[in-house]
This record gives sequence, structure tokens and C-alpha cells, in this order.
Amino acid sequence: MTITAPPPEIEDIPGVTRRHRPSDLYHERTNFQFIKHSRRWLILSSTLIVLSLLLLFVRGLNLGIDFEGGTAWQVPMKGGKTASVADVRSLLTTLGFGNANVSVLTPPGSGAQTIRVEARVISDPIVEVQTALANYAGIDVAAVQVPQGTGGSFTFTVKKGLTPTEAAVKTALNGTRLTNPTVKISGGNVTVTVAKLPPSQVQTVAAGLAKYAGANVNDVSVTTVGPTWGHEVSQKAIKALIIFFFVLAAYLAVRFEWKMSAAAIIAVIHDIIFTVGVYALFHFQVSPATVTAFLTILGFSLYDTVVVFDKVGEFQRTLTATGRSTYGEMVNRSLNAVLMRSVSTSLVALLPVVSLLIVGSGILGATALEDFALALAAGLFIGSYSSIFVAAPLLAWSKEREPQYRALAERRRRVPAAAASASLGVPVVAPDEPGEPGERTTLGIPGPPAVPRTTIQARPRQPRGKKRK
Repeated sequence: MTITAPPPEIEDIPGVTRRHRPSDLYHERTNFQFIKHSRRWLILSSTLIVLSLLLLFVRGLNLGIDFEGGTAWQVPMKGGKTASVADVRSLLTTLGFGNANVSVLTPPGSGAQTIRVEARVISDPIVEVQTALANYAGIDVAAVQVPQGTGGSFTFTVKKGLTPTEAAVKTALNGTRLTNPTVKISGGNVTVTVAKLPPSQVQTVAAGLAKYAGANVNDVSVTTVGPTWGHEVSQKAIKALIIFFFVLAAYLAVRFEWKMSAAAIIAVIHDIIFTVGVYALFHFQVSPATVTAFLTILGFSLYDTVVVFDKVGEFQRTLTATGRSTYGEMVNRSLNAVLMRSVSTSLVALLPVVSLLIVGSGILGATALEDFALALAAGLFIGSYSSIFVAAPLLAWSKEREPQYRALAERRRRVPAAAASASLGVPVVAPDEPGEPGERTTLGIPGPPAVPRTTIQARPRQPRGKKRK
């Protein structure tokens, strides 16, 4: 008779002996193989980057007037009227501004709606006069007061140290389309009056919006941003981004090492390109608030990456001493250790951003925060992704090519083969890839192969002797 020994009790290991459950994530018992499948993340990230760049070059970005220059009109609705974006756009199309950005601002409560229109005016005679007078006076263009209606006066105050003269003001106006201007000077204050203004697209749009809103032309607020100022804003935004990268690289190199710094910067660039692609896809307007949101995104993305790298540095100190795992396996263990923290942080950060989009912009009409919230939502999502699926695999790939970690991986592959040969008495070839099925420890680390089950031969039963009398 043959008695087979009972099979050993299988240990409950998430991701090894069974599938993961939501409770495993909550109790930090996950064993996801992030590094083992890094090729998949590389293909996914590369696809996202290529699509984002294609969208950027094909569709382009919808830059606001702060970057390209242009004119903004804003007028409140009067008499209890309600505004419609479609109606305003139809009005602007008849005036030659069908591509203008139109938004209706609805305040909370029972306040009056406000129409805001942004468009780029190619050539406007009033703006030309404003620019000429501002250059003469050494002041900003917005400081020159523009008349409303068919005629009126331009008023401005020259900078200190400049004594205005009538001849100099008229000389500055040469090249503009003003006819027979009258110049009055009182100290540093200058008034240029004309009986009839040249036809102006800016004033035409202002008159059309005032008529639609049931308001007076003087109630229309007109703001003009020159292309030079918009170019300066763009240059400053790029400078801020470059300075940020240098400071980031220096800090991470000092705090960790240069390979971690390089992996973090590549992940941040990945996040920026993806977010730019989202803006190009949906043609969201890029405003100064968007730039601020971009810098905030980079902070969130770096926070997750630094948390992962800090755990990697903690495990790395004992890696070469124990030799129980390769560098990639150690990074994988670090990712599983901080996974719940990263997910929780991202969800908590996304909740107020989603509330800004849905409640603030969608329900209450606070569209001024829409640009900021859109950039944050896209950036928080991709920032959480890149810290796990971009920065960590790049770090593992670069570090495993160092001689000490390459030797550790080679020794790690040979240890299971030697243990199997000693126990079975037969030569066993080490697996080409660590982490083959059937060779995992409780943390997903390759371990010695299972020893084949043996059977126990039962001792034959002896015949029972006769009882003594």
C-alpha cells in the first residue's frame, strides 16, 4: 500500500498564487510586475508622445491674446437679457471675426451675465494712434485713453522728465490715419481731439456687442495687447521652464544621483508633451493661467517621482549586501511599497480640480478658472502615470547596466540553478529571464525551483501473533 504525503499548504501571495483584490491595494500587499513589463509601458508612452507631437504640429495651439497679441471686448448684459455663445458668434461672423473666442461669464446668484470676446485685429487705426502716442510719451499703450463713438479725444500723460509740445505730438501722429487733429497741452497732460475717427474694427465690434447686450458703447471694456508684449510673455514663460529644469536637475542630483535626476526630467518632459497634446486635441485656449498650471503640474509629478526614488534609495542600501534580488526587482518592490500612497495622493488632488471643472465652470459659470483646472486635471493624471511607468523603468534600465548590478543579476540567475543541482543531483540550467513562473518568492522575486514531490512507502503490516494462555 502506497501513502502519498499531503500537498503542502499554498501560501496566499497576491499576484503569484491568486489575482489581486482591491483590499490588497488598501493593505499594501500588491505584487504588480511593473518593471518586468516595462516594454509595454515604453510602447504606450512612445505612442502618446508621437500622437501629442502630431497634434501639436497639425492642429497647433490656441494661444490667447496674452501670447499672440490681440483685442478683448467685455460688456455686461442689460435689462435682464441672457447671452448665447451661438448668437454672439453669429454677430461676430457678420463683422468678419468668425474665429474669435467667445465666452459668457455667469456670476453666482442672480447677477447679470457678461460677454467676453477675444480676437486678433490685424490692423486697426485706433490702435495705431494709441501706439504712436504711447511711444512718444514713453508710457504703456493701455495708458492712452481712447474715445468712444465717431469722434472724441485721446488723452494721456507723458512720463516724468518729458515736456510735450504740439509740434512733437503732431509729428508722432504722422503715418496714422487721423485727419486735422487738435492738440491741447496742460503740463504733462495731453489731449488730442478729432472731429471724426477713421473706421475702426475695434469700435465696430464694440458697437455691435453693445447693441446685442442692450448697453451703451461706453459700457464696453476694450483691452488691447500688442504682439511685442505677447512675445515677451512667451519668452518669459520659456525662461521660467528652463530655469525650473536646471534647478530640478541640480536638486535631484544632490539629493539622489544623476541617473535619478535624468529619469525624473525625462518623465517631466513626457508630462509636458502629453498635456500640450491634450490642449492641441481639444483646442483649449492657452493663457497665462495655463502656464501657472503647467508649473503646478510639474510639482505634483515630481512629488510622486521623489517618493518612489526615496523608497528605491532606502532599499538600495541593502541590495548589494544581501544579493537576494536584482536592481530591477528592488525597484519593482519599491513601486509596490508606495503604490497606495501615490494613488491616494493623486485622487485627493484630483477631487478639487474636478469640482472646479464641473461645479465651478459647468454649474456656476466660473469660466475664469477653466483653463487652470483643465491643465491641472490632465497633468495630475499623466504625472501619476509617469512616476510609475516612465521614471522608475528608466532608472532600472540605466542602473542595471552598471557593472556591480550586472554582476548581481548574473549571480542571482545562477543561485537557483546551483540549489536545484544540489537537491536533485542533476544539472539544471538557470532561466534566461528572472521571475519565470514557478520561481517566485513572496515578493515576486525569483527563488529556488520547487523540489519534486516524493512518495512515502508504508511499512508492510505484520501478522498478529496468537495470544498466550
